[in-house]
Parts: sequence; C-alpha cells; structure tokens
Amino acid sequence: MKLALCTISYRHHLRSFNDLIDFASEERFDAIDIWGVHAEHLRMEEVDRLNSSHLNVSMLSHYLNLNASMSELLAETKRLSRLATRIGTERIRIFAGNEASHTLSDAKWDQLVYRLKGICRVLDPAGQRLLLEFHPNTATDTVAATIRLLQAINHPACRINFDVLHVIESKADPVEAYFRLAAYVDHLHLKTVANAEQFSVFEPANVYAASGSREGMVPLFEGIVDYHRFFEDVSGHLDHLTASLEWFGPDPDERLRSDRSLITQALERVPVLSK
Repeated sequence: MKLALCTISYRHHLRSFNDLIDFASEERFDAIDIWGVHAEHLRMEEVDRLNSSHLNVSMLSHYLNLNASMSELLAETKRLSRLATRIGTERIRIFAGNEASHTLSDAKWDQLVYRLKGICRVLDPAGQRLLLEFHPNTATDTVAATIRLLQAINHPACRINFDVLHVIESKADPVEAYFRLAAYVDHLHLKTVANAEQFSVFEPANVYAASGSREGMVPLFEGIVDYHRFFEDVSGHLDHLTASLEWFGPDPDERLRSDRSLITQALERVPVLSK
C-alpha cells in the first residue's frame, strides 16, 4: 500500500507547494492527494517540479454541485478532468450529494444516479475515474446505500474512496465493510477521533473553518479506529491502493511524519502468512 500526504492538511498554513513536495519526499511518502483549491492555483513550474519528483498524485480531492443544471455540471466535470490531466492523476474524488441516503425521494435518487452516470461518461474516455467518498449525510453514508448507488450507476469509472473512520461512524465494522465494497474501493482515507462522541469534529462546517474545533483529532493509532486490526485483517488486499493520511489538526508536519512511520511499521508487522 502506498501512502499519500493530503495538501488539505495545510489549508490554514502558509506553506509553498514546493515545500510540500520536499517534505513529502524527505518523509518517504509515495504520493500527494491534492485538494482542488490548491490544484487550481498551481503554477506550471510547480507542476513540473512535482512531475520530476518520485511522487505520484494519488487523487484530486474536489467537489461538484450535483444540484446544478446538467449542462453546468458537465461543463464543470470537463474542467475538473482537464485539471486532473494537468496534475497527472486519474482519480477525482467528490461527495455523493449533501443529503443522507435514507432521506432521498425516488425522484431525487433517480436524478442523482442520472447525473453521476453523466459524470462518468465524461471522465471515462480520458481514462479517469470518479471516486465517491464514503461520508455521512451523502448518498454513500452506509454500506448498503453505497452498494445500491454503485449498482444503479453501473459504470466502471465509478469507484469509492473508502474513509475508514466514516465507515465506523455509519456503525459498520470497517473490515466487513471493506470486503463488501472491495470490488469498488480505489483509494483510502485514514483518520480518527478519540471517542465516538467526537465524530462531529469532521462535519464540513467545522473542519474547514479556521476557527473550528480540533478537539478529538488524535494520532492515527490513538483513537477509536483499530488500525492494527484493520491492516492485518485486510492485508494482501491493499497492495494496489493508495491511502491518504487526512490530518486536520495542528502541527501537520509532525503528525504526518509520525503517523506515516507508524503505519509503515504496522504494515511490516503483519504476518506474511496472513497475506
């Protein structure tokens, strides 16, 4: 499994992209997961510098307004496709709307499926894939809803960004959920909280705000997700994937450096016979 640094970890820090390339290289990351806002403002010299490094771009993490008109949605999809091509990635991550799956009427469900199919048809000829994030208050907020949506879309360019913490938030076992969704999983997001009463710290209105609370955000192996068990139980099924360390708290350099090292150690301790 390859490990990626998320540039969104530096959304409230004054840091040049070239510095992030140097840091990721020095700390032996394999890739960079680039937040859409950052990708849009990269200079050509920075893109060239990235291309000349050993780092891959694991994913363009962005958003699409699925309530826009179809013409606007497809135009924005084409723009994101060009941006993904520019930074050298095949994956574009979005959220499957902003309504919980159980609240969607049949009409809204059908409209969502139709629009996501349209996005896939734009991306597929460019060799790109649409990744829907497993996330609360979206159409992919439970394992059953996610499978239902993917089967309805029925397009090879539609995959899943498997966020381990959000899977637990949905009250699913992450290992069981992974194997139920394995055919669709194309990327992982790794993060955690100190206890189950602190999931709300990752609600968009809080986590993206400079003044938002960071209480409950803890190092990867100190929270409620048993990543040792997760990596051991799904070992042998992660080799083709990239996992992004999605840290939103303070001192991202130290946290990303430490968690990357601990993940590597955890993966090295997985018994060979379990693979």
